[in-house]
Amino acid sequence: MNDHATHTYVLIAGAWHGGWVWRDVAAGLRAAGHDVTTPTLTGLGDRRHLGKDVDLDTHIEDVLAHIEMEGLTNITLVGWSYGGMVITGVLARIPDKVKAMIYLDAFVPADGKALVDYVPAEFPSAWEPFKAANKPFPPLSLEMLGVSGPAYTGLVTPRLVHQPWRTFYQPVKALKDWPDIPIAYIRCSGFDPSPFGHFEEVMRQDPKVRTDVIETGHSCMLTEPDETIRLLDKYG
Repeated sequence: MNDHATHTYVLIAGAWHGGWVWRDVAAGLRAAGHDVTTPTLTGLGDRRHLGKDVDLDTHIEDVLAHIEMEGLTNITLVGWSYGGMVITGVLARIPDKVKAMIYLDAFVPADGKALVDYVPAEFPSAWEPFKAANKPFPPLSLEMLGVSGPAYTGLVTPRLVHQPWRTFYQPVKALKDWPDIPIAYIRCSGFDPSPFGHFEEVMRQDPKVRTDVIETGHSCMLTEPDETIRLLDKYG
């Protein structure tokens, strides 16, 4: 174990992914002496067979129950992509258990806002037929996710699952103001255009928030695991 402070990380993946996406980052953080959990949200990953009416609240409850059952306190919550919606809702419910927040190329929603409020119009247009049929949304392309090459595509392709549509349309219940804890926003500069440039700009203007950049595509935990580990360790 290294001689620096240790942290308890709860890593929340984005849409279409499960806890599996963190395997290299989780291993690296544990090697540095940290405690790490990577809960998979209902309807995704190895829990893809569960839940018919899954929404954002379901995923928030997933994380709350995980934290409670594992007896976790003094947590660093990390949300990647859609996971930013989830950790925002978790913070509002248990602010006393959260030590730090890290948004990793993620949505940072205001109270009463849903993911669909932050994406370009072409996405809701493409999603509408699935929503109308009460069917989950198919994954984004690997290119948009920033994944290429057989090593990555071979890992990701068979593990992506469809995303329950309500998770994108249900508004989050968020705190009106940030609590007095460390908050960081890490942007993946290789994902452009993306909806996350807006959040980075807003967060940069907040003196409470520390910001950083990883020069890679959206799936930084796969394509740049060492740099992702370094920054999570830095801001944990």
